[in-house]
Amino acid sequence: MSLRKNSPPLVRPQAVGEAAAPVIMFPAQRSEGTGRKRGPVPKRRYQKGSFQVQNGKAYTLFYEDVETADGTITTERARHLIGDLSVTSERAARREHDLFMADINRRRGSVPVPITGETFQDAVDAWKEDVAPQLSPATVRQRESYLRIHVLPVFAKEAPHALDIRALQRFATSLQSDLSPKTIINILETIFAVLRYAKRSGMRTTPVSFADLIVREPETPAQPFFTSEQVGRIIGAAEEPYKTMFALAYVMGTRAGELMALTVPDLDFHRKTIRVNKSVDDLTGKVRQPKTKKSVALLPMPSYLEDMLRDFLKHHWKENPNQLLFPAPRKDGFSRGRNNVVRSGLKPILRKLGIPAENVGLHAFRHGLATELAESEPITVLQTQMRHADVGTTLKVYAHVIPQSQRDSMERIAKRSIGTNVPIGTRAVA
Repeated sequence: MSLRKNSPPLVRPQAVGEAAAPVIMFPAQRSEGTGRKRGPVPKRRYQKGSFQVQNGKAYTLFYEDVETADGTITTERARHLIGDLSVTSERAARREHDLFMADINRRRGSVPVPITGETFQDAVDAWKEDVAPQLSPATVRQRESYLRIHVLPVFAKEAPHALDIRALQRFATSLQSDLSPKTIINILETIFAVLRYAKRSGMRTTPVSFADLIVREPETPAQPFFTSEQVGRIIGAAEEPYKTMFALAYVMGTRAGELMALTVPDLDFHRKTIRVNKSVDDLTGKVRQPKTKKSVALLPMPSYLEDMLRDFLKHHWKENPNQLLFPAPRKDGFSRGRNNVVRSGLKPILRKLGIPAENVGLHAFRHGLATELAESEPITVLQTQMRHADVGTTLKVYAHVIPQSQRDSMERIAKRSIGTNVPIGTRAVA
């Protein structure tokens, strides 16, 4: 939009809650040849505004509704100063431009009009067709469920760029009465995944991220885990193939799907390593890629585990087409199911030994190993063995563990500061 240089700007007073930068109103132009004012007509179309840089400063040019003296509403062109580019970057200024225009459109009651073929439903369809096949089946099932139940009933017909900060914040807040914070975060991440691909595909979107939203932090529930003493008792009481299965689950710290997908070729007795590079999907029973790229690893094979594996292969392992280490007993070529192992192999032993069995599964072995490592080994060893893509995940999941080194340090400090100076049992005298 062009602004006449000879038109003196009118400075409109700042309204409550508006940005500190002044908004300048430009008077209506006169029609060519008539000498009469051309009255501006209120526009309700969704406007993108115009981002411009002049003399090192960034501006947003836009239309805004203004009430005249007689009470009618007209639309006038305006300019909003975003900031000096010597202080802020152009990228940050453009982001501020988008946020400012979103607020302007919201105040005018303007609704983004979807371009043909560019509704949020279209973005979801493109994501399902192009991206979903590259993800694990469990991830796709979860995200499609969130989209079907929670997201599409609200946003299906909206334009992708209509999902701005306020729209997503209201959506997240509306979910909190029925869903846990963790589920809400997962739903939002599903939306962001679709929007990220929509943007890369050329669809118009509004920049928004988790950092822009206020969502309750999920409480980290206490994860059940087996102590090293309990693991010894469980393995000692188990029959094959559960004895070897539980030993691997603990010593390797594998996830259940990774454990069930192990094959004989994954065991390298010469190099004393065990390869983890696949996982069994719980629902379909199909072997797929593991949870993350970081999950693929060569893990050490301790000598005790080596002896147990050699004995298992010699006396208990049964040949099967896929060379699975733990094939299903009555389904040739299929792996055992996690739920069946827990129900038939683990829970009876826990009840027999008097170990709490409620909400306990094979993951308790993995969590038990992590707890043991966190108490005595460097965090790098814990992260490598657990194969977390982000050390933050390791620290968050196992934050309840107090390392022995920390206990020893606090013992020394407490002893130096109060242990020799404050007799136990004394009271201060007033």
